[in-house]
Amino acid sequence: MSTTRLETDYLVIGAGAMGLAFVDVILAEHRTARVVIVDRHASPGGHWNDAYPFVRLHQPAAFYGLNSTNLGQGGEDLVCGPEIVAYFRTAMDRFLATGRVQYLPMSEYQGDGRIVSLVEDGRVTQVTVLRRIVDGTYMKVEVPSVVAPRYEVDPDVTLVPPNGLPQVKRPWERYVVLGAGKTGIDAILFLLDQGVSPDRIQWVVSNDAWLWQRATVQPGGVLKTITAFVESVASATNIDEVFLRLERQGIVARVDTASLPTKWRCATVGRSELAGLRQIKDVVRMGRVQRVSRDKMQLDRGTVEAVEDTLFVDCSSNGLAKSMPLPVFADGRIVLQSVFMCQQTFSAALIAHLELMGLSDDKRNEICVAVPHPERKEDLLAALITSTLNVIKWNRHLPLWLRRSRLNLGHEDPVHHYLRAAVKMTLLYRRAAAAMDRMLAPTG
Repeated sequence: MSTTRLETDYLVIGAGAMGLAFVDVILAEHRTARVVIVDRHASPGGHWNDAYPFVRLHQPAAFYGLNSTNLGQGGEDLVCGPEIVAYFRTAMDRFLATGRVQYLPMSEYQGDGRIVSLVEDGRVTQVTVLRRIVDGTYMKVEVPSVVAPRYEVDPDVTLVPPNGLPQVKRPWERYVVLGAGKTGIDAILFLLDQGVSPDRIQWVVSNDAWLWQRATVQPGGVLKTITAFVESVASATNIDEVFLRLERQGIVARVDTASLPTKWRCATVGRSELAGLRQIKDVVRMGRVQRVSRDKMQLDRGTVEAVEDTLFVDCSSNGLAKSMPLPVFADGRIVLQSVFMCQQTFSAALIAHLELMGLSDDKRNEICVAVPHPERKEDLLAALITSTLNVIKWNRHLPLWLRRSRLNLGHEDPVHHYLRAAVKMTLLYRRAAAAMDRMLAPTG
């Protein structure tokens, strides 16, 4: 066994988007800081290395990636997965060129500064960390290609993750998409784009979700949308009314207008995409899949017959699962989490900036409270209200950095819109927080 010993200021576990966004700010704002980055993948970019090739960002690239470096063409551009992987590869090359970063791919962190190679027996790196261990894996993203289905699949069933769709070599009588999240939506739209008739697609939807209209999340105008969210909470009496108000304003939408969705996961959708999803008439809403056989599917609330010549597409992994919030800063440690609803890379960049400010950890944690990724429609309330309070505090403690950060949703808004939104959110906060307490209060 050979052991290499390193000393560093920061040991970053995970070379995914959040880990790299953190490192980007540390290198830019601390001219001597040294960083060791460890990751199980062979290339930087985290889950983007495992994603299906037709995946695209659901939000504009203007708000994603690294604070120092534009991604894509700007504006409404939704870059694809391979572009994102190349972007992070280039970023890593730039980090390494500083001479202050050491990158250990295909390696696993085992605790206490010990890192072992996944490809060579006995190769160990022992790291002495002078400042912080940074956990960039807590908000781990799971994609179907690396996660086994949570239901039984008979051996004679043909089931593929969405990565397998571009490899299809013959027409199937039926395509069954299992999962209603972002991945399921992408799979449906991919099949439609390839010319598959909507009549040959069956969609298994365990729970419908409210979808964010992408047109309202564009650079230069998104603060108006966020303010409308807060105002809707402040004015509503229950959670369904919140979403119905937003729907009337064209901010959110639902595929099936005859029922009220139970989920909210920040997935965005364009108008043409929504129209495409509504072409699918064979939608199974009988709960989660329990077992898939060649001739039937067993679900929570019944059984559905299956056509023999069926390609099943597994899109059921939980993606970005909701996790219990932890203090972001602790003695010798940082746990990267969202501190604004569904804005992971911005959050990591802001956490890095706070790390370099002369504040106590108690003050840092007061300024940036973790915002778990929402899952149920009720989760919108806490996610939005906590995000709003965080923004109010950031405007007091780091207003110039916040305004200049390219990852900040309001970065491209005109200054007068930016200031107006900040004032309005501050004024609405107490009403919205009180409304949330009423909506979430136990009944009976």
